[in-house]
Amino acid sequence: MPSKATLVELPDLHLMVSRADEFPNGIRPAWERLESKLASLKGRKFYGLTFTEGSQLVYYAGLEPVSAEEVAALDFPTLMIKGGTYARTKLFDWPRHADKIGEIFGELMRDFPKDPTGPTIEYYRSQSELHLLIPVVKPES
Repeated sequence: MPSKATLVELPDLHLMVSRADEFPNGIRPAWERLESKLASLKGRKFYGLTFTEGSQLVYYAGLEPVSAEEVAALDFPTLMIKGGTYARTKLFDWPRHADKIGEIFGELMRDFPKDPTGPTIEYYRSQSELHLLIPVVKPES
């Protein structure tokens, strides 16, 4: 199941995204819209992003594009996610434990000061390994 949380540095992420019409019921259709435009899913980097807008959660299925040409050809909106320090937990065999994702994000937010301007991030490392990340507020120096 989940690994112990660690702090990691992420680079800026430039992603093509498909916004879910609602949360959580619109998550699967958002992924289907994004994946249906791809010739293959192999070797691609996929991300799930959840933002808080007012009192609602907004979800985006995201994909790291291979080129500017792909962005133009697929015609999805793009988002830039600011890099920096993130708290990360790895969830193994995630398809069987997807129901634990919300609980794990809750634990991360309990244990680390989340930057409210950034999203929670699901990075689909493989068919069996999911990285759950939250942006961490840097302490004042």
